[in-house]
Amino acid sequence: MIDWMRLKDDPRILRGAGLIGCAACSCLLTAASFNGLQIPLNTALSAALSPTCGIAVLAGSLFTYTLTGRLTSGPVFLCAIALTALLRWMFGMAHTPRTAAMLAASGTGLSAVIFSMARMIGGKELLYWAAGTVLAGVFAACIRKAAERFESGIPVRLHASDAPAFSVCFVILTAALCSVRVMVLSLGQIFAAFVILTAAKRYRAYGGMICGTLAAFALLITDTKTADFAVILPAAGLTAGCLARHHIGVPFLSVQLFGAAALLLSGGSTAAAQVWVNSMIGGLLFLFLPAGQIADALLLWSDADADLAALTDTRMRFLSDSIAGVRGSAERIADMLAKAESTESPAEQVRAAVCARCSYRETCWEHGDDEAADCFRRLSEAGLKEPAAAPFNCLRPDQVTAEFIRAKKQNAAARALAVRLRNVQTLLFSQMKITEELLSRAGAQSRMTYHRELTRCVTDALGKNQIAVISAAVSETDNRRMLIELYLPAGAEPDSSLVAEILQEALQRPLECCGTETAGEAQRLLLQSTGGFSVTTAAAQCAVHDDEPCGDCWDTFSDRNGTVYLAVSDGMGTGKNAALDARIVLSSFRQLVQSGMDPAAAADMVNAIMLTKSGEERFATLDIAQIDTDTAAVTLYKYGAGPTFVRRGGHITLCQAATDPIGILPKAEPYTTVLHLERGDMVFLLTDGMDDAVFPVIRQKIEQGGDLQELVYTVCARAPRKADGSPADDVTVLAAAITGSAIDS
Repeated sequence: MIDWMRLKDDPRILRGAGLIGCAACSCLLTAASFNGLQIPLNTALSAALSPTCGIAVLAGSLFTYTLTGRLTSGPVFLCAIALTALLRWMFGMAHTPRTAAMLAASGTGLSAVIFSMARMIGGKELLYWAAGTVLAGVFAACIRKAAERFESGIPVRLHASDAPAFSVCFVILTAALCSVRVMVLSLGQIFAAFVILTAAKRYRAYGGMICGTLAAFALLITDTKTADFAVILPAAGLTAGCLARHHIGVPFLSVQLFGAAALLLSGGSTAAAQVWVNSMIGGLLFLFLPAGQIADALLLWSDADADLAALTDTRMRFLSDSIAGVRGSAERIADMLAKAESTESPAEQVRAAVCARCSYRETCWEHGDDEAADCFRRLSEAGLKEPAAAPFNCLRPDQVTAEFIRAKKQNAAARALAVRLRNVQTLLFSQMKITEELLSRAGAQSRMTYHRELTRCVTDALGKNQIAVISAAVSETDNRRMLIELYLPAGAEPDSSLVAEILQEALQRPLECCGTETAGEAQRLLLQSTGGFSVTTAAAQCAVHDDEPCGDCWDTFSDRNGTVYLAVSDGMGTGKNAALDARIVLSSFRQLVQSGMDPAAAADMVNAIMLTKSGEERFATLDIAQIDTDTAAVTLYKYGAGPTFVRRGGHITLCQAATDPIGILPKAEPYTTVLHLERGDMVFLLTDGMDDAVFPVIRQKIEQGGDLQELVYTVCARAPRKADGSPADDVTVLAAAITGSAIDS
């Protein structure tokens, strides 16, 4: 199997591909003809790239001139390319658009001067080369500007300041491709139609009109015979953008109708007919190819508020750090107060309150034996309900006994109050820590690429289907997935599958629902483009008593990054009280994770909630499997949870560790491990109702494989039984299977 991801990141492969691409582009530009004229585009390309790439441009140009038999007619161009590459190598100037323009203009101008001095060019040709010098400088600056964006990574994020440079590059590329013909087919004309329709679909009327105008200019500078058809392209793009909210075929038909009108107005000219045929082929490619995904994979338009996003991110992080400082100070003060608490024993308190005023104290404590000390120690260690008796021959037995009882009660109340206070402090500090993390994550989300036109497309599609939307946002996550965030009225209760189906058709991209949340009078629905791997889940349960609910609870959900979570909780005991504890743990954990918290931090918060929710000792286990749908990596978090069976490539791995449940200790410490799975692998989460004796049978059943739901029922049926056939304990089995692969070889 070829590791394409590793090859893609290999610097040697990247350098080789870059050199081949530069040579191919130089061949294309050398062969291009602009109404019978040649423009020093290769000189601009050489100046805009690295010295090594400049050599590749020179080699590609020389190869094309030799292959086409024009070697003797293009020495000035070749000399200009060579001089530009040489100057770039010699001076090694900072590679900016300005220096690229200077290099291209200098190389072209020097070449013209050299051949003019050799009397190989003169007269009107000098004027032509003077204009070529200016054009080479302009084109080099634009190409360098575009190259800088591509060097930052793909997809390229464009800003308003990049529009002129990329417009010039689009015109050059389209015009050069128009020279590549196979019979009547022109790659440039096909490419232009595809881009116009894609821009109209993505950016509506504005995008369609701009790309139509640029494409028209490219056709005109390539061949003026296509003018009859070129003039209709801006109007065709504008109309396609206005109709983009409808079915994908509507903008395609509108462009073809404009093409038919242009053909009629031109009197059926051959050039117009050929352009119409090519535009129809480009439109068909738009219909049958994932045009939107191709566009998003290459270019993303970033709004001009990037600086505002950076400022928001900085502000959020500053607030997070400020809260962290306050929390740290409060925790230190609480620790100091806890250490300063009185640790005086009841015996010492009684001696200070009663014996200190007794006239017989010297006999008991200073000159006597150890009988009084031993008796006081026993009284101090005895429980509140145990009988208390003063030392033998004590002059104040009733006072000693009453004072011991009072001191013990006071100390017990103080200890209970201290424990309660520590629990409240733990909850408070957890809340502050959560606030820090949420602010930090909110700042990071402000840097996400926001798609204004796609957001408008989403609201239009939902409005057309009469689905009320308070607000919406379409953005790109860190893993380059499209995230759709919808805020709906709380009472609307929309069908998430219907919403996903509507938006899939509007955006031409498969979507999955990440879950819904309700807060106040608004409901948030998150949808995201599907990842490289898919996850299917199944669950089965059995309860100890048929007339009571199972004390275990399970849940599956996704966060805003497309990560899938499997969570199981087993409440203390059985029945409805245990089920209530388990449900509190799972619902709180899900809400915190979907709000943007890390799973471990969310579990810490749930632990603090369970510590303070009642005066009774109540706890529940928590078993989490976090599945990354981009890499199929599974992270397990276990808080007093039962075993987890993982099937990887036919081999079974058992993950089990002794940890404390949620709601016992102030700090919940989980057992964590990371497993890397592939397509066909499975994960099974089991509660502690399963006995170790049945593990070999469970291992055998899972190893055999089969339908996931049937496997879950089979494993659950293996739970230990009592003599009457009822389950010995509540049992839950929750499983997931990896059903898709990111890269298939």
